[in-house]
Amino acid sequence: MKKLILSMAVIATSFLGQSQVVCAGVSPASIAGNYVFEWADPAGGDWATPDFLVTGTFVEDTLMIINDGTPGINAQGNPISAEGCAGSPAPGAPPAGTWNDLTGKIAVIYRNTCEFGYKALQAQNAGAVGVIIINRDPEAVGMGGGAEGLNVTIPVVMVSSLDGLALTTAMQSGPVVMFLGNKVGAFGDDVGSTSGDILISPYGAANSMMDNGFDLAIQIYNFGANAQNNVTVQATIDGPAGNVYDETVNAPAMNSGDTLYIANGNPQEFPPFDLGGIGMYPAGEYTLTYTVDMGITDESDFDNVFESKFTVNSDMLSLANLDGSGMPIATSYPSNSTTEYQTCMFLEEPTVADLNLGVLGAYFIPYADTSVDDLAGAEIFVNVFEWNDTWIDLADPSMAMAANNDWFTDLNQIVYETYYPASNDETGDVAYVEFSTPLALVNDQRYLFCLQSFDPAIGFGYDSNIDYDGNQAITAMPISPVYVDDTWYTGGWTGSSALSLGLKLTNSVGIEETNTVEGMAFPNPAIDVVTISIEAIGSANVTVTDVTGKLALTETVTLTNGNAKMNISSLEAGVYVFNVELENGETSQFNVIKK
Repeated sequence: MKKLILSMAVIATSFLGQSQVVCAGVSPASIAGNYVFEWADPAGGDWATPDFLVTGTFVEDTLMIINDGTPGINAQGNPISAEGCAGSPAPGAPPAGTWNDLTGKIAVIYRNTCEFGYKALQAQNAGAVGVIIINRDPEAVGMGGGAEGLNVTIPVVMVSSLDGLALTTAMQSGPVVMFLGNKVGAFGDDVGSTSGDILISPYGAANSMMDNGFDLAIQIYNFGANAQNNVTVQATIDGPAGNVYDETVNAPAMNSGDTLYIANGNPQEFPPFDLGGIGMYPAGEYTLTYTVDMGITDESDFDNVFESKFTVNSDMLSLANLDGSGMPIATSYPSNSTTEYQTCMFLEEPTVADLNLGVLGAYFIPYADTSVDDLAGAEIFVNVFEWNDTWIDLADPSMAMAANNDWFTDLNQIVYETYYPASNDETGDVAYVEFSTPLALVNDQRYLFCLQSFDPAIGFGYDSNIDYDGNQAITAMPISPVYVDDTWYTGGWTGSSALSLGLKLTNSVGIEETNTVEGMAFPNPAIDVVTISIEAIGSANVTVTDVTGKLALTETVTLTNGNAKMNISSLEAGVYVFNVELENGETSQFNVIKK
């Protein structure tokens, strides 16, 4: 199990970063929680919008879609009337229209043709108290105010097309309330956290051939104006057979504005999640839940409960979770390249070679908007690099001032494969590329497993249901770097960190094959008795070692019709290497998991 030694302050009297600034769903429950967003920051000089970095600066109200009276549907399938561009000086803008009454509402506007500042000003003139702009692309981007931004005095934020769809879909069933701004001091009694401040499973699709234990951590805040003396944080994990982890931590007294890190190495910490090592994590879906409670009614409780799912399976490793067929999930396809795009999964594990783990190929999900571009025939590359730059972590002081590209000066390419989609119907579907030669993994070697395209129309899937921002912040290790138009970005996409890239694993790569025969054992995992199966007959000497090479058991067996039973009840739970030597001098080696 990975053991993280985290160095964190116990209580801080001011928030770190901008965790107090949120765009969050309040009600109904289906849209509650924090959203990835960008906001119109007046510090940029082209907006007169409120400064969210000032405590207590916020708006909370009901959403309403803008309607400027323009007929028609845009290229994204949304009403042109909801773009708020009627009368804009932008080329091709519709004639001046009549806006609906947005008094006391947060206006919802689609991005498309005219300037952000113009849209926001029209909403403000129609009575709106805030603006949410829905991007046409699967990420939130920064917004310039343009010619009208300095006339806009209400908050303006942008969300992704995917999050926008969730909000507009919920609006069809009833009122939707959102909170935009700074939570500090907005309410009297209010504690919580953000999805970017929790530690979750390192993988959405964990693998049963590896140890799937991990540390838990969460940073909580007292956003409210009142001090709190009874804050607790509960962490639970429920697996295929029910609850497997349930721990509660009592927080010390927290004044307004205080921050508390509950993490390994601090006075307040959670025990690690550990079911006993390799082979002890039943296959299936797990749900990690953090619940923040202060013993009284929380006046703004949308940020009190956080869930993250992961799946344990037998042959794949992925940042993304898996669907019912065992394939990676994709819900968004971020990309904004003009010449080259490469999106990567970072991997570094301490015992992969000890376990003979290797990669046979990669699953991924290509994407193109086939209404305007073709996926068929596109050239997609699957690359694997040894990342040999000597940085320690993302907080390495020697790299603190370095440009992103300086982190990627020593990349040794060890796998190079190509894939050509046969038809446009493959967009959004799982593809598989088998490596020409299986890749044997090396202990503590840093790898980048990457998907690459030189066509700006091509993107790749991400599972936006999983947010690794907290993992990256807490562990200070990269998760999914990207390369866009000649520049590497160690942090990857904002709000999109779970690349839907699945590595097909095997535990037989790197085993010496000279004078060897194939062998296996079943059942595997096993409890007391295992059957050794090799295409041979006669006597065989079996030597069993643990993954460190320590001798655990020796026995001579007799193979009858290629099979021999062996009692392993004396072994402790864990993974073992079986070395079998036959009468003719041939050998066989394989792993057995003892439950």
